[in-house]
Amino acid sequence: MKIDIYNHVTPMRYLDMLKQHSKDPGIAKRISGVRLLWDIEARVGMLDQFPDVQQVLTLALPPPEILGGPDLSPELARIANDGMVEMCRKWPDKFPAFGAALPMNNVRAALLEMDRAITKLGARGIQICTNVAGGPLDEPEFFPIFERVTRHHDMPIW
Repeated sequence: MKIDIYNHVTPMRYLDMLKQHSKDPGIAKRISGVRLLWDIEARVGMLDQFPDVQQVLTLALPPPEILGGPDLSPELARIANDGMVEMCRKWPDKFPAFGAALPMNNVRAALLEMDRAITKLGARGIQICTNVAGGPLDEPEFFPIFERVTRHHDMPIW
């Protein structure tokens, strides 16, 4: 068995929100051009050619905090995580797990979404980009996120 642990997807509802809210009209066009990001049935068909491969899903760019402000990003993260868990539940032999997307520009909401995604949806960790909308990850405001995922949930960070 081969497991790809850093594989990106764009759930359809997230793609719809991206089209509606992105300030960069080209991003939706670029993502739409990569069919295997959003057409999961096509991805499953491709994976059928490699029966010994499974993929752990993570959200493709842009992350919720780039797509929306602190009021919108929690909804975007929920949509992304609900979409990824749906894929995992529908095709568990192809997608055994996912890493949760978080609204990093809203720390309180990020903690709530992390708890929901891990305890209710079965996420196997969280995904954080290398910066938060251009800001560094080592800002003290983000410490509670790292604390919660590592000490409370004992889960990895992508």
